[in-house]
Amino acid sequence: MAMSNTLKQIIYISSAEHPFTDLELSNMLAAIRKNNEQHNVTGMLLYKDGDFIQVIEGEEEVLEPLFKVICKDHRHYSVVELMRKTIPDRQFKNWSMGFHHINSDDPRLAEFNHFFDDTINHQVDAGEALNLLLVFRE
Repeated sequence: MAMSNTLKQIIYISSAEHPFTDLELSNMLAAIRKNNEQHNVTGMLLYKDGDFIQVIEGEEEVLEPLFKVICKDHRHYSVVELMRKTIPDRQFKNWSMGFHHINSDDPRLAEFNHFFDDTINHQVDAGEALNLLLVFRE
């Protein structure tokens, strides 16, 4: 078996091209999960009011081209890469792609509400983005 290459983790945020229905979200997820399982990619996707935040993990040679494809995906725009780093272990290893459609009144959002704030000067902190994703991992 080939030596495992470097594990990478990429976190990004983006805006949905239109407000997604639950059906659209589940169809998209089914495709993502199938693809991720084939390429040993893990992660978590959160969706709230037209905003996506996603973490993807996998071997570098898989993740780099995958992220290029994600950036070109017509279903979202304004893709902002928050973090790209080498990781010793996967943090979402049990998820081909975990998913939560978050409602504004979700108590887990309490300390992260400003995260989805649409103000122009809003700076998104990469560590905070990871913490938000981890809150929904369980």
